[in-house]
Amino acid sequence: MKTKKTKGLLLIVSSVLLMATAACSSGGGNTPEGAAATAGSEPSAETIELRMTWWGSQTRHDLTTKMIALFEEKYPNITIKPEYSGWDGYFDKLSTQVAGSNAPDIIQMDYAFLSDYAKRGTLLDLTPYSSDGTLRTEEHDKSMIDAGSIDGKLYAVTLGVNAPGVVYNATVLQELGIAEPEESWTWKDFAEMSNQIAEKKGSGYYGTPDISGTTNMFEIYARQYGTGLFADNQLGPSQEVITNWFNYWQELRDSGGATTPEITAAMTNALETRPLSVGQSAFDFAWSNQLLTYLNVQKDQSHKLKMQVIPHGENETKIGEYLKPGQFISGNAKTEHPKEVAMLIDFMVNDPEATAILGSERGVPVNASIREQLKPTLTESEQLVFDFIDLVSQHSSNIDPPYPQGFSEIDKNFKSASEQIAFGQGSIEQVTEQFITGSNQILGKSK
Repeated sequence: MKTKKTKGLLLIVSSVLLMATAACSSGGGNTPEGAAATAGSEPSAETIELRMTWWGSQTRHDLTTKMIALFEEKYPNITIKPEYSGWDGYFDKLSTQVAGSNAPDIIQMDYAFLSDYAKRGTLLDLTPYSSDGTLRTEEHDKSMIDAGSIDGKLYAVTLGVNAPGVVYNATVLQELGIAEPEESWTWKDFAEMSNQIAEKKGSGYYGTPDISGTTNMFEIYARQYGTGLFADNQLGPSQEVITNWFNYWQELRDSGGATTPEITAAMTNALETRPLSVGQSAFDFAWSNQLLTYLNVQKDQSHKLKMQVIPHGENETKIGEYLKPGQFISGNAKTEHPKEVAMLIDFMVNDPEATAILGSERGVPVNASIREQLKPTLTESEQLVFDFIDLVSQHSSNIDPPYPQGFSEIDKNFKSASEQIAFGQGSIEQVTEQFITGSNQILGKSK
């Protein structure tokens, strides 16, 4: 075992070597005097392996592994071991890995879980690497830096700016003689259109999947009536708002506009299997970056997909739409190679070649210069995503603070409450009351 004195000597020697490497590096000219080397310089010749985990579609996996190959080409001493999956079960697995001190070095993180993982000491404080130039954030939108910070420390870097919306099959709507939705549409309009679609298309086709158990879409509905998901360490929406939400979807199921309980229970978050992709519905609720994947995986490639904002509430008190970090990328607080972790994060969001590979699949790039560089090269599909983000930026309200500890359990309980109601295992009033009581008990434990 090395003594403290030996470790200190090694640290001094390493620091001297790092400074020499930075001075010789061709990229060192961009490094502020006295600062550590940027991600453009190799910190050591040591052979290093980093594990990286993320969720997403096959499209995301392919793009991310291509970006990793480029990083490894530029830094031959660093190997990245990818560990990717779909969304379903991702955070369950991560939680188990964290508990077993076996979490990957680089972690794709979601806004909903950032506060929980950061406050548990799971995530690497990236502030020192942002300060010394290893992780460059000067051209990142300040709101996105703030979104990735907890208690003044940077724990996550935004991979792309995102917004929630409704993806719709414009080809099907045109065939049925139904006008495309406009920015001003309401939940009433959405229900009427869904019912018309189901009626005109016939048995086995629905206007929309039942998303009554999708917490982050309910959040937008709740915001329209004056509250976020949480307020003062309690559930934010009133019982009336939650009851109205579940009643809305119950009526859509009864009318045939939304998928049956059996179909809904069998659905996953894999976009390849969603009703919109396989030709069973004309609508689905999604995030703006997912539009590209929908376009790639839809069964009938001749169909044109578009995106519109989430329907407005009747007499809403504010617009529920908001801009959100598409996904975050974070480091493991226990990684043995924190500087190299920061280097890879910097590479993903700031390197022109890397960002060209990743494109807008995770959202519109957070780096302002990169956005400008990408604009002339955008495909028609990518332009749809950029245009949607522009639309939301004009018709949105500020994002709420990161969710509190306990959100993961509440999220599961919300889906379970939705299924109970759909399968007639309790009245809406009873299930809603139980959900509120249980949620507040969960939140009370995290005080």
